[in-house]
Amino acid sequence: MAKRSFLIVDNSSVASKQLAEILTGLGYRGIEQAGSAGDAWEMLKLRNYTGVIAEMEMPDMSGLALLKIVRGDEWLFNLPFYLAHAAFTKVKVLMAGKEGVTGLLVKPFNVNGIREKLQETMNVPEDPVISGICSSLEEGLAFLENNENKKALVVFEKLVSEGESAEIYYNIGYIKTSQGKYDEALAAFQKATELDRLFAKAYEAMGRIYHKLGRPKDAERFLQKAADIHLSKENMADAEEILNQILEIRPDTINVYNSLGVLHRKKGNYMEALNSYEKAIRIHSDQPQIYYNMGRLWLEMKDTAKAREQFQKALKLDPKFREAREVLEVIGLGEVI
Repeated sequence: MAKRSFLIVDNSSVASKQLAEILTGLGYRGIEQAGSAGDAWEMLKLRNYTGVIAEMEMPDMSGLALLKIVRGDEWLFNLPFYLAHAAFTKVKVLMAGKEGVTGLLVKPFNVNGIREKLQETMNVPEDPVISGICSSLEEGLAFLENNENKKALVVFEKLVSEGESAEIYYNIGYIKTSQGKYDEALAAFQKATELDRLFAKAYEAMGRIYHKLGRPKDAERFLQKAADIHLSKENMADAEEILNQILEIRPDTINVYNSLGVLHRKKGNYMEALNSYEKAIRIHSDQPQIYYNMGRLWLEMKDTAKAREQFQKALKLDPKFREAREVLEVIGLGEVI
C-alpha cells in the first residue's frame, strides 16, 4: 500500500489514539491528530493529507462544521472526509450526506470495518458524468481566458442544458437514507455536491460572458443561479462576492437585495439583512416573498409584532401564500418558530 497520511480530529484523545493505531496497523503512515476542529483547519491549510477522519460532534466546532468548511474550499473540496460517531441516526446521515461526506465510521472502531470502508471509498473510479462536465468546464474556461466569449458561451450553454441535475441525486440520497441504504445515499449526495460545485462555476462564467457581451439581464440571471447554489451550501464568502458582482452590473435589481438579506440573516448580521430587504421593497413593493423574508428576520430578532405585520403584508399581496399563513397561525397560538 502506498504511504498515505491521515488527519484525525477528535476531542477524545483515547478515541484518537485508538484510531491512529488502527490506521498504522493497516499500513497508513504520517498519521497526525488534532484535538479540535479549529486546530484541524489550521493544519489543513499547512499540509496535504490523503484524508480526514473527524468526530461528528465536538465542542466549539463540530466535525460536520469542519466538513462544511472543507467542502467550501476550492483546493480541499475533493479531499476524502470521514465522520465518526457512536450512533448515526437517519437525520445525522442526511446532514452529513448533504455536505458531501465521503463515509461514516461507527464508534467503537472496528479494524475490519475501517479497512473495508477506506478501500471502498478511496478507490472509486472517476464518475463519467462528473468527468465529462469537468472537461466541458475546462474547455469553456479556456475559451473565456482567451477572450473567445462566444465559443465559451456555446460550451457552457450545452453543459447547463444537457448536464445532469444535482437535484436528482439529492432526491436519490433522501430516498436511500429513508430506506436505510446509507452507503448508496452518501454516494448520491457526493455526486450532487460535486455537480453543484461545477454548475456554480459554469453559471458564474456565463454571467461574466453575458456581462462582456453587454447583456446585463442575462448576466444577472446566471450569476444569481451561481449565488443561489453557494447560499444553499452556506458558502457565504463566495455567495457575497457574486452578489456584489450583480450589484455592479444591475444596482436596481430586486433579487440581489433579497439574496443579500438572506445571506446577512444567515451570518447573524440582522440590521444589514433588514437594510437589504428594505432596499428590495423600495424597488418592488409588490413582492410578497420579501415581506415574508422580513417576517422571518423579525422572528429571529424576537419581535413577534413586527414579524406578524410583515407576514400579513405578504398574505395581502398573495392570499394563497401558504407558508406566510402557517407562520401567522403558529404565532397566533403563541408558539415560537
